[in-house]
Amino acid sequence: MMTWIADKRGRLDRLGGLVVSDRRYMEAIPRISSEIEDFVLVIHFPSWEAWSDMEERSCDLLGAGDVGHVQVSFFSEEETLKDIPSAVFDVPISATYDNLNALVNKTILAVHDQWNEKRFEFLIGETFVRSSLAEFIEEHSVDTETVLKIECILGKETPHSLYDIPAPDWVSSITISASHIFSTTYSGEVIVIDKEGKQILESHRDKGSAYKCSVLLRNERDPSKLDGERIIVGGENQMLTLLEVEHNALVPKTVFRGHERSVESADVNCDCTRLVSGGFDSTIKVWNLESDEDTVFDKTTNGDKHAKKRKENFITKVPMVTLGGHKDAVVALKWCTWNNNQVVSASWDHSIGLWDLQLAGEVSRIRGSKAFTSIDVNKKSGLVISSNTDSVPRLYDPRSHDGSLVKQSFIGHTGWVTCVRWDPNDDSCFVSSSFDKSLKMWDIRSSKTSLFDLYGHEDRVLCCAWSERLIASGSADSTVKVFSL
Repeated sequence: MMTWIADKRGRLDRLGGLVVSDRRYMEAIPRISSEIEDFVLVIHFPSWEAWSDMEERSCDLLGAGDVGHVQVSFFSEEETLKDIPSAVFDVPISATYDNLNALVNKTILAVHDQWNEKRFEFLIGETFVRSSLAEFIEEHSVDTETVLKIECILGKETPHSLYDIPAPDWVSSITISASHIFSTTYSGEVIVIDKEGKQILESHRDKGSAYKCSVLLRNERDPSKLDGERIIVGGENQMLTLLEVEHNALVPKTVFRGHERSVESADVNCDCTRLVSGGFDSTIKVWNLESDEDTVFDKTTNGDKHAKKRKENFITKVPMVTLGGHKDAVVALKWCTWNNNQVVSASWDHSIGLWDLQLAGEVSRIRGSKAFTSIDVNKKSGLVISSNTDSVPRLYDPRSHDGSLVKQSFIGHTGWVTCVRWDPNDDSCFVSSSFDKSLKMWDIRSSKTSLFDLYGHEDRVLCCAWSERLIASGSADSTVKVFSL
């Protein structure tokens, strides 16, 4: 194998007859860099067959024939990938993703014997490499006159389908706890599934009332057990209900009354002391989840002096605060990660609002061009990922002074995007569900290609959730699908 060097302006010169064979070429890097500080290493592989044969030392690389080549260098912003080679490689233009992955792994292995092979994603600009370099360069009109810089991202394992669970009706919302998956339907059921795929509970049917939203509360007992799980559901009956699992049954504990139309969204803060909800009445309401007297509704003062007092097993609460400002349905609410007194809302009025609950007022507003369908707030970065009545998830920073500007748009769906959820383990990744019957996993560093596309639903996908190792989705085909990561 012939070794070359290039100065930082991209000019090539042969390095004084130095020929470095097989995997030991890396030993020359320290001497080259110390003698010629302005130069970087270039390794020339006549073909990918030659690269493979190099490992067995059974191929004369200098006689492999003429193949079109392109100069590439690899880098990574991830701390865990500091061993990515900084050399410039002159590689065949026919190189595919698999070839690049093998090249990076074997190059690192040449100097780190303990290296365990990993799966990488390769990013050029804002697009993942999914084809050969030749096809990528032609499709995206990439300039090959200079060294092509390729960012390496630690790849995720390919998701695979675990199981499908039938539901009585369209699935309207889905959430995942430490040990169970909760979903609601448009016919008023709450369905509970364990993580082995077994449906263990279907109850509390609210006849004639569709459930639209749900949010899980922290399990104050044993998170690995079903008893003690708590979920708040809201829907067409204009109220929210806190349900707790007791002896394998969902028991109503608290009812929240105050909305004048269907409840479309809900979220709780990190210590489960406050609940916010949004509805078709265009309002946001704040509720106290702690024991108190100020927000407990007294039935004896409800205008019916002759009504007999009836002993009930649940209490009814009224809102602490009502926030007005949206002009259409409030379809998504998320508590802020940077301030426990602020929430982010999304509405059909084409806007995202940031609200301060202590001041009981609006802090800022982001204007969009379409009605929003969902949002999620990144727990680490605070960035907001959103979906609209079009095929494009969008990324915003609500704290930015130019917050009205879209930070990133993600192209790939062919139908309305119904729901977006961040990866709880990786602040760069999220999942989206769509009317095109698919889910897509994204990395925010690539706006034009998704990481993975998940299929299997036979109708529109209406909701999704992402937990530690699972992605779950609900659809108009009346099924819940669960994927393992």
